[in-house]
Amino acid sequence: MTLLDATPPKPPRKIGRYILMALAVIIIGGVAYFVLRNLPEERAVSRFLTTLENGNYPEAYRLWQPSATYTYNDFLHDWGERGDFGKIRTFKILGSQAKGHNTVVVTLTVNDQEPPRELVVDRATKGLAYAPPDF
Repeated sequence: MTLLDATPPKPPRKIGRYILMALAVIIIGGVAYFVLRNLPEERAVSRFLTTLENGNYPEAYRLWQPSATYTYNDFLHDWGERGDFGKIRTFKILGSQAKGHNTVVVTLTVNDQEPPRELVVDRATKGLAYAPPDF
């Protein structure tokens, strides 16, 4: 057998490279899902608190999407300038946690008051409510 009769070498297999790329995509996608899955609900809370910060109480009441028994006066008592927090000057969303398929609990501080508070956000409507104790 001469040099010219030798079989050409097989090209290197690229399957290993594709497997690594697929694993990287799956890992990055999984991390992004867990980090960003409650982002719309956190934005709903942020929009609500920013509206309160701007003093637009009728719009904030609309964003709250209250039940028929929670009147605008009740809302002002809770969230108005003489409410539990006073005038909303600052807020910080600390995190969120899904509770079932339809509910997200968002943990936040308002006006740097401790302890942090929790609001419940409905995934479908983005309506807000107070989180019941031990929710």
